Amino acid sequence: MTMPRRPAGDDTITRAEAARARRRQRDTRTARPASRTVSQVRSTVEEAVATRIRTPKRATTRPTRRTSNWNAAAARAGKVRSAGASVALPQIHLTWRAASLAIVMLLGSLLFHLLSSPDYFVTAISLEGAMYVPGEEIYNASGVNNVNILWLDPAQIQTGLEAVPGIKSAVVEAHWPNSVYVKVIENEPVLAWSQGGQTMWVDRDGIAFPARGELSGLLPIAVDDATLPLAEGSRIPVSVVEGALLLKQLRSNIELLHYDTSNGLSYQDGRSWRGYFGAGTDMEVKLAVYETLIADLLARDIRPTMISVVDKDAPYYRR
Repeated sequence: MTMPRRPAGDDTITRAEAARARRRQRDTRTARPASRTVSQVRSTVEEAVATRIRTPKRATTRPTRRTSNWNAAAARAGKVRSAGASVALPQIHLTWRAASLAIVMLLGSLLFHLLSSPDYFVTAISLEGAMYVPGEEIYNASGVNNVNILWLDPAQIQTGLEAVPGIKSAVVEAHWPNSVYVKVIENEPVLAWSQGGQTMWVDRDGIAFPARGELSGLLPIAVDDATLPLAEGSRIPVSVVEGALLLKQLRSNIELLHYDTSNGLSYQDGRSWRGYFGAGTDMEVKLAVYETLIADLLARDIRPTMISVVDKDAPYYRR
């Protein structure tokens, strides 16, 4: 079958040819940007590679061990270089034996100072509580005079002080560098006991200790049947002490009491006779019996030389 040909010179474009022409034109517009994109990518890659090849590697800084070793060596050699200057340091080589010797010498010097310097020797005490025993006596009994503070034994000093007549107890403290504190509790005297030509003080517990001078307010008692002095630390019966103090309380005009082992306490009545009262705490009853008996005797015009109420249930008198 023969296809019909378009006559020569006929410029008329068929619909099919127009469609093909438009498709070719569209394909051409689409291919050009892709070609440019590939070209741009290739150019960018080539420039990056070239730049990497031309750029030298950045030098990395690492601490040089050689410099540190040189500094350590220089320090061991006794020299340190800084800003162009050289400073020499002294070299000290101290062994353990030398160090031990230095310590021993230091301690020895310190010990010598402590044992020899007068700043550490006691020359006085701080005393509290002493009213009857003289401070000088307490100081001498303490034994601390010119003794180094390091050699003081407070317990031993306390024992020595408590052995002093008239001191019940003591507290001793040693304080740096040369101070000693002493607090004493004394026996408080209430009676002045005269026996064998000697006077002793007696406290409420009947403990006798040396009298330190004259003390007002003490009730004097004279012993009639003893020739030997009363020994230090001797004890008077508490019943005698209590009875004497009660008599003084009930008869404030009594200035002197007498004592003998047979009849106990007595005093010279101002009406010219001696009254005997024994001992104990029943003096108020005995005094009542005593006054009743005197009233009866005087009513009968009897002048006794002595009246005894030692036994309050069996009083008697003598002419």
